[in-house]
Amino acid sequence: MAAASTIDDYKKLMAELRGGTFRPVYVLHGEEGFFIDRIAEEVERLALQEHERDFNQTILYARDTDADQLKDVCLRYPMMAERQLVIVRELQAWRIDQVEKLEPYLTKPTPTTVLVLCYKHKKIDGRKSILKTAQKGGAAVLTSDKLREEKLPEVLVGFAKGQKRKLGAAEAQLLASHLGSDLGKAVKEVEKLCLVTEEGGAITSEVIQRFVGISKDYNVFELQNAIGARDAAKAQRIANHFAANPKENPLPLTIGALNNFFSKLAMVHQLQGRPQNEMATAMKVNPYFLKDYLAQARNYSLGKVVEAQRHLRACDLRSKGLGGDGADHGELLRELLAKVMG
Repeated sequence: MAAASTIDDYKKLMAELRGGTFRPVYVLHGEEGFFIDRIAEEVERLALQEHERDFNQTILYARDTDADQLKDVCLRYPMMAERQLVIVRELQAWRIDQVEKLEPYLTKPTPTTVLVLCYKHKKIDGRKSILKTAQKGGAAVLTSDKLREEKLPEVLVGFAKGQKRKLGAAEAQLLASHLGSDLGKAVKEVEKLCLVTEEGGAITSEVIQRFVGISKDYNVFELQNAIGARDAAKAQRIANHFAANPKENPLPLTIGALNNFFSKLAMVHQLQGRPQNEMATAMKVNPYFLKDYLAQARNYSLGKVVEAQRHLRACDLRSKGLGGDGADHGELLRELLAKVMG
């Protein structure tokens, strides 16, 4: 799973592009397609002016071309422009030996060509020499690792900041909890929220509820807080809302989120006595929320946490029809809460 270096490298490249600096080659590869797509889009947006694109922009798909054809395109001179742009999409369709045929070009790329290589869903084998060859030739190489789940709220806050909007930690966590690990989908929602929020303004929970459809009062984030505070009445109100809106609040996702929550409480007990920054790192949580987990863990002994996880597993099995009692998902959730908080 991902490292902070992907985000740092992404920010650096985006700053370069927006500052008017273009590398002769961009090698964008890795499991997280979002960063690859965004950099390619930014190069396409900025490398050429609108009137230059007809004659100087070429977009190729790897499955429809080969290395020799690509090199021939890259060796062309731009027409009435400072540079030409060549983007190759879906380069992962090539075998690695086909990709390696580009090495002679990457050693000495044409200075008036900007070549963007998009190799998505997996990394180029680091044992091969092609990445080092590209870097020696002046290329920018981005390894796009999958984002760790706990880093998603931080990234959403950063994207909002880049749009000159404020997104608080709690609101970012609300979005992350609801949207899951799909980074592209989550960022698009934040960008949509930026459009309906004035520059310098805050993206509030009310704005999120109105434009994304996540209730600020009835969501899995609020449910886990109610459970943590042992507020049974609030937890059951949220459960009733979930039961009435099952498409927006599917039980399997709720169970997954609660299992993650109780796993964090178990770690609090196991890490007692450690410095709080170490605890937050080990638990993979934003330090902003650590105080909440510490308070909630006081309401659940380690034995109670283990018991809650057992109830969650049983509920998960029953929700999949393994139990034969025919209870609907709303009943299962209400019963689960009664057992966990009893």
